[in-house]
Amino acid sequence: MFDALNIIAAVVTVGLGFYGLLLPHKAAELVRLEAARLEGRSEFRASFGGLWIGLGAVPLITMEPLAFAMAGIIWLTTALGRFVSFAFDQTLSRQNIINIGFEVACGALLLAGTPASAVF
Repeated sequence: MFDALNIIAAVVTVGLGFYGLLLPHKAAELVRLEAARLEGRSEFRASFGGLWIGLGAVPLITMEPLAFAMAGIIWLTTALGRFVSFAFDQTLSRQNIINIGFEVACGALLLAGTPASAVF
């Protein structure tokens, strides 16, 4: 069962990456940012696209527990960054609570079962 959860979270990660790569304006709206200039669209395609495609694809291609674990840790540290922003930037909002919940859920699913035992 855990392997299926790992795979689902990795597929979600790849899917979000393709969303950012192919639809940078929509990805910007999703995270409530603007890609107003060409460089902004390029950044969304790179950071919200290519980066997340690679993050999810490597575990799916290799099927290595450590690759799933690394992806999970990255999702969790993304949530950590958002949590720090709550404290320092006063960004606690309904949208950010939803975002942090999603990030923690993806991280936990990627770490579930064998990947967690490979790290801890």
